[in-house]
Amino acid sequence: MSSKPPWMEDEKQAPESVVVGTTKPQQMISGQPTMGGNMLYVQDPTFKPEPNFRHISYAALALAAIAFIFGWGTNNEDIGCGFCCSLFGVGLMLDAAHYGTKATWQKERGESTVGSTIGLIADILIGMACILFALFFLRIHGIF
Repeated sequence: MSSKPPWMEDEKQAPESVVVGTTKPQQMISGQPTMGGNMLYVQDPTFKPEPNFRHISYAALALAAIAFIFGWGTNNEDIGCGFCCSLFGVGLMLDAAHYGTKATWQKERGESTVGSTIGLIADILIGMACILFALFFLRIHGIF
């Protein structure tokens, strides 16, 4: 009986293949196991677009809140509400642009684009409704 583990014997064996990943496109790594206990961790790439339309949409939503508070503070709630809705719609359109670039990135990687497509459609529909409501609202009050 040998005191060495089977993988430490002098015999040269063909390297074994190891599959890394999930149901996404798989990466094959081959090699011999070692005694050091080192592990290879392959991290999935994250979506980091440039420019990041989601961050710009956050700024638009913050401006919408400021417009509403300013209108409320100056006793012009109607005008503040109209500008708030229009800026909110712009923020949703910027978020839709983010979902559009994310869906393209996911399609290039072979991932499902269902969530991004639903987010894109919802942002466009709600954003258009907000902008149309704001135009109607501001038109009634003689601003536009």
